[in-house]
This record gives sequence, C-alpha cells and structure tokens, in this order.
Amino acid sequence: LLDQDQDLDHLSEAIRRQRELGLMIGDELETHAILIDETEEMVDRTDERLRRAKKKLDYVGRKVKDNKSICIVIALILIFFILVALFR
Repeated sequence: LLDQDQDLDHLSEAIRRQRELGLMIGDELETHAILIDETEEMVDRTDERLRRAKKKLDYVGRKVKDNKSICIVIALILIFFILVALFR
C-alpha cells in the first residue's frame, strides 16, 4: 500500500510537471501568434509601400523616356543649326 502511495505521488508529480509544461507551451504559442500577427501587419505595410514606390518609379521611367526623346530631338536640331552655320 505504501508503494502504491509512492507510485501515485510520482505519477501525480509527473502529471503536474506535464501540466506546467503544457501551460508554458500554450503561453509561448500565444506569444508567437502575436509576433506573427505583428510581422504580418508590417509585411503588408511594407508591401503597400513597395507597390507605391514601384508605381512612382514606373511613372518616372516613362517621363525619363519621354524626356530622352525630347533631348534627342533638341540635340538633332542643334546639330542641324551648327551644320547650317558651318556650310553657309
């Protein structure tokens, strides 16, 4: 009977440790869930900022391309006037 009491005490202690461990794991999981949610929000905000920046870069790229064409036309006109002035 004494052996059974000791065995039950050991079993009770093991169950108590398992319960504590389970509670600690649950707390850790809650903490990680919060961290994951915060990270997801930050990623969403960063993704939106990257999309806006890409749109701005695309816009600037189109404008540069348009300006490049204008610069080429102006350069050709200048070359034309220089050639006209040289051959007069």
